[in-house]
Amino acid sequence: MTIPNAVDLATIIGRIIALFRKELGLSQTELAGRMKWDRSVLSRIEGGRNTANIDNIFELEEQFMADHLIEGHGDLTRLTAEVVYEARRRGLRPVVGHTEKPEGEEPVEVPTLDRIVARVVDDWLVAMREPVEPEPAPEPARPARKTRRT
Repeated sequence: MTIPNAVDLATIIGRIIALFRKELGLSQTELAGRMKWDRSVLSRIEGGRNTANIDNIFELEEQFMADHLIEGHGDLTRLTAEVVYEARRRGLRPVVGHTEKPEGEEPVEVPTLDRIVARVVDDWLVAMREPVEPEPAPEPARPARKTRRT
């Protein structure tokens, strides 16, 4: 079945992972080696041909936390949700499961999705690198004034 303007979640997650890998300056072989995966597993996840399972996502998050791209578990899910929100806002329809594509053609949705993912991930990385300013220390409490009774 063909769904107009449909992009599947596996593709969204895969594109986010690919951008993080590129941010680290790693090839698929290098990142897969760090994780003790076969490169083809990472390639299929990044390409949206395989859906990352919870174990894959957990391992990827561990790696991205070690490299200071994300702060904690659940951040890949948060990023995916942000991309889904932005994709919907721009008229795309995120779906679960692969959709049929006309043979030999790249659907119009793919370049649009790539721009959305790039913007959301870039904004995320900028926010992660911004220095966190410490909150000003509270002023010390003043001693209560004694009042004279007359």
